[in-house]
Amino acid sequence: MRTADGERSVYIHDLSPHGMKIETEGRLPFSTGGTLVDISFWLNAAPFTLRGQLVWERPFVHAYYYGVRLHVTKQEEAHLIEAIKRHAAESRRI
Repeated sequence: MRTADGERSVYIHDLSPHGMKIETEGRLPFSTGGTLVDISFWLNAAPFTLRGQLVWERPFVHAYYYGVRLHVTKQEEAHLIEAIKRHAAESRRI
């Protein structure tokens, strides 16, 4: 993930076409107005780089959790939905 102050590694807990829940070891620059972020990840061998906005923050013991509202185009949304469906189908086979 890239923010205004640099790049960070994050763990994605939940992913939908319009948002995600992420976990970080350190606190991200967060403002109630919504901090803009760029998130890059791979899903089913397909690369994604999406723009989003941090909309909530929850500190927890040794980690921080954030809600990200994704700002996607219709094309990005369709590509993401297809990748999520494929991932869900492959996960059921395991």
